[in-house]
Amino acid sequence: MKLVLIVAVTVGVAIGAAPTATADESGYLNELSPRLAYLTTQQLRTEGYKVCRYVGVGRPTADAIPMVTNDLGISVAAALDIISASMGELDC
Repeated sequence: MKLVLIVAVTVGVAIGAAPTATADESGYLNELSPRLAYLTTQQLRTEGYKVCRYVGVGRPTADAIPMVTNDLGISVAAALDIISASMGELDC
């Protein structure tokens, strides 16, 4: 549990420091599809926008990790990829 917390805090800091980009759904999918080929583009798209809505109401990005892992049945590392790409490419 401590490892997840450390990873969550680290990712939260990294995502918070990332530069803002314009919304680019194709860039988001191009970034994730090769690494997460077992997920469909629709799953990735849906989860990415869900992350945006989740953090858009003021929740910390690190709090989205359990949501993404549970929604898609994926690892914490894969969830972090989705969260990071959502924040960078979908302009959350």
